[in-house]
Amino acid sequence: MSAFEYTIGKTLNLKEEQEKTLQTPKLPANIILKGMFWTFDVLYGVPRSLPKILVLEILARYPYWAWENGAYHLLSKLYSSTEKAPQAEVEKALRHIRMGREAQDNEQCHMLLCADLCHQKGIRLSWAYHFLLPKIMTLTYFWITRIMYGVRPVWSFAMNAAFESHAEHEYMLYAQEHPEFEHEAVESVWFQYYPRQRSLADLIRRIGLDERDHMVHSLEEVKRLQG
Repeated sequence: MSAFEYTIGKTLNLKEEQEKTLQTPKLPANIILKGMFWTFDVLYGVPRSLPKILVLEILARYPYWAWENGAYHLLSKLYSSTEKAPQAEVEKALRHIRMGREAQDNEQCHMLLCADLCHQKGIRLSWAYHFLLPKIMTLTYFWITRIMYGVRPVWSFAMNAAFESHAEHEYMLYAQEHPEFEHEAVESVWFQYYPRQRSLADLIRRIGLDERDHMVHSLEEVKRLQG
């Protein structure tokens, strides 16, 4: 897999892509992410589960919102000046807004699907663990990313790449741990917004590949920002 190879829109053998992921090391996490992943295991248990993945998806949207928010603030700053706005800075802001919007929409579909599957399976979601704690974690994650973006954008993109690398591996490991998912048909009202998959295993793998694409997109932006 080349550094910037995307899976979106391609017809792929999802099992082969799962093995490709599991044979590839995760990107190294910084101390912030290590603390976040440790907290996840303490609060939601070490074993992978749909409720745990749901919280991961709730958090996953917030870096993209932070980029979009930061880029809008940059545009406002540029156009509040009497000087002509530098084209390169404007194009960078527009690119980050577009990246943020597209990724947020995709992560939102993941969240809707995971929540729907939890309800279909009769999994009880806790008010404390699936509403209150995610509220606190998302607020914290948003502002850490937003501050990073404001100080040095490359930091926020690099951290997001590591987060998405972790998410990609979590999905592929979850599919591997549950071979019964291969024969479980999956249905959801939210397939009107997301590609329908043959089985629950394939849905989990496809979401994992989306996370890979987000990782690659972030790495590509890191390289672009570093010149």
